[in-house]
Order: sequence, then C-alpha cells, then structure tokens
Amino acid sequence: MTMQPQFTILLPVHRPPSLLPFAIESVLAQEQAAFELFIVCDGAPPATAECARAYAARDPRIRVFVFDKGERHGEAHRHVALESARAPWVAQIADDDLWFPDYLGTLGRLLERVDFGNLLQGDIAANGQLLIHVGDLADETVRQRMLSEPIWNFFGPSFAGYRLSAYRRLPVGWSPAPAGLVTDLHMWRKFLRRSDLTFGTHFAVHGVKLEAATRTGMSLDARLAESTAVVRQLADPHERQALVARGFRALWHRLHRAQVDAAQALVAAEQQGQAQLQTAAAAAEAAQAAQAAHVAARQQWDAQAAMATRQWQDAQAQAASTLQAWERLKAENEQLKTAHAHLLGSKSWRITRPLRWVRRWW
Repeated sequence: MTMQPQFTILLPVHRPPSLLPFAIESVLAQEQAAFELFIVCDGAPPATAECARAYAARDPRIRVFVFDKGERHGEAHRHVALESARAPWVAQIADDDLWFPDYLGTLGRLLERVDFGNLLQGDIAANGQLLIHVGDLADETVRQRMLSEPIWNFFGPSFAGYRLSAYRRLPVGWSPAPAGLVTDLHMWRKFLRRSDLTFGTHFAVHGVKLEAATRTGMSLDARLAESTAVVRQLADPHERQALVARGFRALWHRLHRAQVDAAQALVAAEQQGQAQLQTAAAAAEAAQAAQAAHVAARQQWDAQAAMATRQWQDAQAQAASTLQAWERLKAENEQLKTAHAHLLGSKSWRITRPLRWVRRWW
C-alpha cells in the first residue's frame, strides 16, 4: 500500500537527461521516504521524458508531467502539477542540484513551525570549495531586502520549502517572472508579501548546488563529468561532513574578515570624525576670536560714538550759548542805537553844540 506523502517534490527540467539521474537519485536516497516526486518536463527533449518515465515505472512515488515549452522557465507548469499535490509540504530540486539524505527530514522539521522557509544553500565551486550563503527569513529586515532589491536572494528553489496550504492561499502561484527578475525571487515575494504567514531559516547545509550551472561556456559533457565526481565524493558521509565543515570555516573567515573590515572602516570613520571635530573646533575658536574682536571693535565704536555724541552735544550747547550771547549783544546794540538817536534828537544836545565845537578847536 502506498504511504501518504509528507512532501510533494517538484523537479522541473528542460534540457537533455544527462544530469537528471543525479537529482532523482538524491531524492530517492532521502531518509524521509514519504514523498511524491513530480518531474515536470518543460519542452524537454523526448529522451528526458523517457528517462523520467523509466524511473516512474520503477517507483510509484514518481509522476511525470510533459508540457510543451512554457513562457520563460515554464513556471506555470509547476502550478499545474501542484494542483495534483497530496502532501502537506512542498519542496523543489533542480536537475543539476543534489540533496543530502537528511534534507527532507530537516526541511520537514522546519515546516512544522513555519509556512515558508529555507535551509542554507551551499555552492560547490570549480576548486571544490563550498560557498555557503547566509540569511534569516525570520528577520524582517532580510525579508524587506528581498522584497525591495531587484536581484538580492540568498537561496534558490532547491533549498526552500513551503506548506501547500500557504501556497493555495496565494492569489497567484508559480507564474512567469517579469523581465529582469529571476524566477525563484518572483515566487518568494508572493509569500513574503503575506502578513498572515510565518517564515524561518534552518542554519545548516543539507544540499549543494554545482556552480558549473553559472559558468558560461561549459559544455553539458563537462558538467556531467563534474557532477559525477561530486556525487562520488558526497556518497561518503565523512566527505559530506568534511565538505560542510570546510564551508563553514570559510564562511567564518569571510564573516570575520567582514567584521575586521567593518571595524577598520569604523576606526577610519572615527579618525576622520576626530579630524573633522578638530577642524570644527579650530573653526569654532577662530569664530569665537572673530566674535570677540567684533565685540571689542563694536565696544570701541560705541565708546567713540558716545564721545562724539557728547562732543556734538557740547558743541550744540556752546553754539546755543554763543547764539544767546550774540542775541543779547544785538539787543544791547539796538538799545544803544536807540539811546544815541534819542540823544541826538534831544534839546540838550542842540544847546550844547557850540560848546562841543569850541572844545574841538581848543
């Protein structure tokens, strides 16, 4: 009897089947075996559909959906497939990504407490190093950054999961992303805009992405050879643990280097701030000195102005006194003129005229 699935797993594919068996085998190797795997062929070559059907013939948990090539990455085909989902939780894996055997079990424990979440994504570089991407969906600032920045995202579909009930509450599910926006971020934003959903991140690596997928000019055969080598390496649990341990050490060094750089930048900023403060203090002292000089000059000017005012007032008072004296002399002169005229016209002046003449010739 077929068990009730706990996970519906989407596996979209559009290329030849060279890499497909690796992804399928990593799903079939899961310790959490209660799943249904939907292989969604988006205009994939017939050989890819045949490969998928061959696996489905051997394992009833696998279903194959064959579609003509859809718009962009055939996102709408994933929505059609999910209409047949029977599990409470949804995961997705790319045909060129790999899960560790405990991936689904770990993701399930996360989805028991959140509606939408992720495990840390680890990218295997060409030199074999594991680059771990970090972030926390429980952090509101992280979610806002994913909503606002055009291309910022720290995990792809192979490292995320969500409750089917949450997905079905979205107005629009998987759909073609607008030009310039990657498919997964477009989908994640539909969840992140919801205030009625809960979010979280499990801080561990339980799957890897081969960076060959992002290296241009690499042939499918070269990628197949690289994937084969990685699968052989990761088949050994000790190798997986060692790879992840090295990845976290590298992550710690990156974070430490970032902290050192931030500290140095802070010290430089503080030094620059101190220099600016000193410059500002010198400018303030110069301004105070200039203000003091201005005050002294104003006081001197006020004193000189007060003195000039007093001198002007004294001059005005002296002029007024002189004018009064002149008016007084003028009045006295008028009085003398009047007295002289009166004298000349007097009878006594006429009688004494001969006497004044004799005296003149005497």
